[in-house]
Amino acid sequence: MPRPDLTVCLVAYNCREDLVRCARSIYDSLKEISVEVVLADNASSDDVLEVFRRDWPQVRLVEMGENAGFAKANNAGIEVSSGRHVLLLNPDTEVHPGALDEMVAFADAHPGAGAVAPRLLNPDLTDQGTARAFPTAAAALFGRRSPLTRMFPGNRWSKKFLIGLEARGEAPFEVDWVSGACLMVPREVVTEVGPLDEDFFMHWEDAEWCHRIKSTGRGVWAVPGAQVVHHEGGSRRGWPPAQVWHFHHGAYLYWKKTQAPNPLNPLRWLAGAALMARAALIIARDSLLRRVRRPAPEPVPSTIASR
Repeated sequence: MPRPDLTVCLVAYNCREDLVRCARSIYDSLKEISVEVVLADNASSDDVLEVFRRDWPQVRLVEMGENAGFAKANNAGIEVSSGRHVLLLNPDTEVHPGALDEMVAFADAHPGAGAVAPRLLNPDLTDQGTARAFPTAAAALFGRRSPLTRMFPGNRWSKKFLIGLEARGEAPFEVDWVSGACLMVPREVVTEVGPLDEDFFMHWEDAEWCHRIKSTGRGVWAVPGAQVVHHEGGSRRGWPPAQVWHFHHGAYLYWKKTQAPNPLNPLRWLAGAALMARAALIIARDSLLRRVRRPAPEPVPSTIASR
């Protein structure tokens, strides 16, 4: 059997409807390339496995047996796959026609490309700003979700971090890192640099992977002509506390592994303390907002005694 051009790795955790929409868009988008899809299920409580066994028998299923996180589940999918290229794809995405073909064609034509990503779009088709420079302390102020970026979207500091916002037209351009919501890596690069770092449960594993890839001298490329819609919330407000924690813990792991590997470096501990304090403040704020916005209980109907 010929080797597939592309392996698409999906991770399931109680998101059946998103996954069905995503899988349909994958197969509908294809033009010439051959694709295998691997779905790693993190012990979902919905019927996603039954649905895929019945309606998508060509999809290879991997049962994790627990909620193992994004990195570990994707690695399990990569391990059982055989495609020439490996694509991480979030279940809350929709692939536009020809997008995967264009990404594979770019990688095949550019042997120095260590990672390739499409232009990720919001549901309203605006750019999601996921092609970025490596994060620095300034990224907390000028990242894509920061208040300053939302209030002043054209400011030069946000543009410097969010490289994709400067891009115009369809010409591919090189960046530092791209979102793991849709990230393709050639198989030989995965073999050389290793799979995703399973110390990350979710969030920031994509930045660390791109950092390892770029350390080999290969480029990380955004290909705007390939487009994928990402139905991601535009704000962290409303995230469950565990997700807020994993985001900030992931940011600390990224900083520790790439910027401060020496455990005696005081910046390592300062960054950890600052990130954990920020996570605690966000969790407290969101908890307060949920209580304030909770609907008032219905008044108890008054009763009139009859004589």
